[in-house]
Amino acid sequence: MKYKTAPLRRVHGRLALKFLKWVVKQPGLELTHITHLYCITTHILVRARMYDCAKSILKYLSETGSGTGPSSVFYALMDTYPLCNSNPAVFDLLIRAYVRMGAADDALEAFRLMCSRGFRPSVCTCNMILAAMAKARRAEPVWLFFGEVIGNGVCPNVSTFNIVLSVLCGEGKLKKASYLLGKMEESGYAPTVVSYNTLLNWYCKKGRYKEAIQLLDHMSCRGIEADVCTYNVLIDDLCKNNTSAKGYLLLKKMRKRMVTPNAVTYNTLINGFINEGKIGVAGKLYDDMCKGDVSPNCITYNALIDGHCRRGNFVEAYELLNVMQAKGLRPNQVTYGSLLDGLCKHGKLDSARNLLARLKLDGVTVNSIMYTTLMDGVCGSGELVEAMELLDGMFKDNMHPDIVTYSVLVNGFSKAGKINRTKEIICKIFRSGIKMNKIVYSTLICNFCRLGDMDEAIRFYTMMLRSGHCPDVFLCNLLISSLCRSGNVAEAEVFMHHIHKIGLANSATFDAIIGGCVNKGDVLRAFELLDEMVKFGYQPSAFTYGSLLKGLCKGANIQEALDFFSKLRKIPHATDIVTYNTMLAELFAQGYFELALSLIAEMVENNMFPDSYTYGCLIAGLCRTGNVLTAILLLERGVQRGTLSPNQFMYSSIISGLIKIGQGQAGIYYFDDMVKQGLNPDIVTLNAVIDACSRTGELDKLDNVLSMMESRSLTPSLTSYNILLHGESTRKNISGCFALYRTILRNGYVPDKFTCHSIVLGLCKSRMLDIGAKFLKMMVANGTLADHLTFDLLITAYSQRGDVSKALDLLNFMRLSGVSPSEDTLSSIFNGLKRISRCRESRVLLHGMVESGFLPTIRQYCRLITSMCKSGDMRGALKLKDEMEALGVSSRQVAESALVRGLVQSGKMEDGMVVLKCMMMSKLVPTIPTFTTVIHALCKESKLSEAMDLKLLMEHHGAKPDVVTYNVLLTSFCRSGEFGRVFTLYEEMKRRSVSPDATTFSVLIEAVSAENDSARGEKILVDLEERGFVCQSSTAEPWGRRLADAVVNINLMKGRK
Repeated sequence: MKYKTAPLRRVHGRLALKFLKWVVKQPGLELTHITHLYCITTHILVRARMYDCAKSILKYLSETGSGTGPSSVFYALMDTYPLCNSNPAVFDLLIRAYVRMGAADDALEAFRLMCSRGFRPSVCTCNMILAAMAKARRAEPVWLFFGEVIGNGVCPNVSTFNIVLSVLCGEGKLKKASYLLGKMEESGYAPTVVSYNTLLNWYCKKGRYKEAIQLLDHMSCRGIEADVCTYNVLIDDLCKNNTSAKGYLLLKKMRKRMVTPNAVTYNTLINGFINEGKIGVAGKLYDDMCKGDVSPNCITYNALIDGHCRRGNFVEAYELLNVMQAKGLRPNQVTYGSLLDGLCKHGKLDSARNLLARLKLDGVTVNSIMYTTLMDGVCGSGELVEAMELLDGMFKDNMHPDIVTYSVLVNGFSKAGKINRTKEIICKIFRSGIKMNKIVYSTLICNFCRLGDMDEAIRFYTMMLRSGHCPDVFLCNLLISSLCRSGNVAEAEVFMHHIHKIGLANSATFDAIIGGCVNKGDVLRAFELLDEMVKFGYQPSAFTYGSLLKGLCKGANIQEALDFFSKLRKIPHATDIVTYNTMLAELFAQGYFELALSLIAEMVENNMFPDSYTYGCLIAGLCRTGNVLTAILLLERGVQRGTLSPNQFMYSSIISGLIKIGQGQAGIYYFDDMVKQGLNPDIVTLNAVIDACSRTGELDKLDNVLSMMESRSLTPSLTSYNILLHGESTRKNISGCFALYRTILRNGYVPDKFTCHSIVLGLCKSRMLDIGAKFLKMMVANGTLADHLTFDLLITAYSQRGDVSKALDLLNFMRLSGVSPSEDTLSSIFNGLKRISRCRESRVLLHGMVESGFLPTIRQYCRLITSMCKSGDMRGALKLKDEMEALGVSSRQVAESALVRGLVQSGKMEDGMVVLKCMMMSKLVPTIPTFTTVIHALCKESKLSEAMDLKLLMEHHGAKPDVVTYNVLLTSFCRSGEFGRVFTLYEEMKRRSVSPDATTFSVLIEAVSAENDSARGEKILVDLEERGFVCQSSTAEPWGRRLADAVVNINLMKGRK
């Protein structure tokens, strides 16, 4: 029998291997000879079914590179193939050798060489190549090779289709995968559970749960029952996507279909519900496990303990720990790690410390994660010294902190602003040989940005880049926004161009810089950046346009803002609720209510309904313009309809508005309502309420507000103290004022002009003017800039008291302090000088007012002229009259009228009458008070007929007598006993619609009583009743008694005046 046709057994294969080992050691053999021998031996081993040995030789031939690629090995095998009457399986083994070596391309080449020689590889070999390609995530080559397999007559099996299904699903082509699965079924292939599981898994990953459930039902219809693994895949994906309730429904379906859930099923659901915060449902599932045949394991207990610790249910967590140990399960580092993490996050640091100490005593291995967890807790509570002690403890326990441990310390110290200690920790990181990672760099940069230390933030950013770590978009945008916030907009622009070059800029980057320019007031540059943004290909958002609109509004460019807003309305998606609110806020602030309301109507038409901010702007605008009642009605109706939820801003606006219009009690009522609603008032609102309480005298309420501030850790501001000071000053509580002043200094506040004004006000009200002057001078010497109002308080008080010299001293000090006196200041001193008849100084002061740009009033000039006439300085009076006319303060008529009054009042009746007649000859009609003064002087001299003639002359020249003129005449006639003339003049008053006053009625009552004229008395009583001096209910009483009551009422009225 010939060798090549004889059947071979394993003994022949071993002989061939023995011969090969001997022959390759012989000298003089060339490489081609050795390859030839290896190939013959391979064929013999294949025929002897010693496949493992054959694979080893083929692997050796492939690795030694005996030629150029797989073609050399293939051709060598092909040349020796006929010599041994070999089996095509040898080529399958060669392909598999390449696949196992990870050389998929070489395997593919060998496959094509095999097919070109008419050999057909086995489907298993083809599947191995497909699987290798799929592993390399090369979807397109998989499709091509799949076509080649079918084209070369290799019949694919279910495994082939499963590989292709997996590749399609991995590429997200679920529709094609579903189509392929359908084709498998149509072509007579029976998809396995693996086939369906592959598609099910990807349906779940993509969130297409409806299709997943339908496929599950389809499997059941095909007679393929999903196993527990199938359901576990579905449940796992549902839980990962926070839809654990749907996973629980699948658990019920499993039970209906008699598929027994295992521990993995329950653990997956328990973990899912815990992640969703539904610890109660997770507990019920645990109870189901205990009641059923599935025993909870460490994973179950760890998940439940972690869930309870997250919620702060530590009693339940420790109970589960005890149950776990009772069942013989040993808690591991995950168990204790969950307990430590929960205790630290809920601030129970003492319990966390005790737990760590107990673990050490019990011999439980404490790892670096546990130390790091406790460190994070103590850093969060600000106990940084203890954090460093824990680090030292790690070193003592021969544990080497990792980068996570150091990052916790870096975060803790940098958050606390301990920059030097932070740098020390960074030095420790470098000394320990640990490389800083992206998280540590990002933590440092974020905290330095928060602290406003941009130099350090940029320095660590540079170090991060040099270390080879790439920043993300968030970090870059944080740096830009922080630079803009610190006012370094130019540096932010430079940084923006840098991140644009490295491809990390986006729309938010430009938004940050545009916002920075807007905050800086450079709106023009903001619009230039908008053009750059579009040029770089970034799409502006509603936020971008909103920032620009805000800039225009901040610059009070209301018309430009309206024009820009009109353009935005034509751009799709350029406006949103925030943009509208920005525009509305400005319109309300400037009082354009009609335009603002039309914008709100437009919002509603565009399906953008007003939110709390919109209503807040409307309410604030109404309150600002004094329409507080409208604002209150709007708030109440909005609450009734359920369209409006009151917030802090709305209440604060209404409270401030009510207090502003003097409705302090109503403001306090709304403050109480605000507190009842659970809204926290800010310091501005509290200051407004303190002001209202001070004004209304509700001191108990004031104490409550101050107690509320203290309980909420709200430190009173300087404004708060100034409001309290003003209240104490109004109540003339000087000791309380100075007690508050000392509190201001003790709390580190620097008193301002309002502080000074309030204390001086109290001293002035208490008539302690000298103390007030000394205090004012002390405050100015200490650097407080007092305003002219504070000086006016003291100067006016001194002037009214007659201490004009002290008022003048204060005026000089006021000017030395750099405070310009106001018109009121000079007017107060003028009145004081005039009151003590110091005409010369009064005149000098009037000249000073003119030089300071203040034009004295007519009344001031007239009073001074009158005073100068009384003092006999006629020349000065005439000169002042001329000055008065020259300055255009009034007409010549008023000036000469003042001269007449001065002459008459100083007793120079003849001179006064001369000037009066000259005026009338010059067709200058004296003023009514001038005529009245002359008439009064004539009456005093009992020249009543001349007084009446002057009255007729007065009427002839168009000067109508007023109630004072009539009262002078009525009084004179009454005193002279001419009562008939009295009543005649009264009837004339009534005819001419001159309303009588209290003096008129006093004279009339005196006249009626003297004549005992009941008829006239009754008439006067009717007039008195009309004006409310007598009650109508007293008509039954005698007229004399009623007139007496009227006299009492008239005197009371005169007393009030």
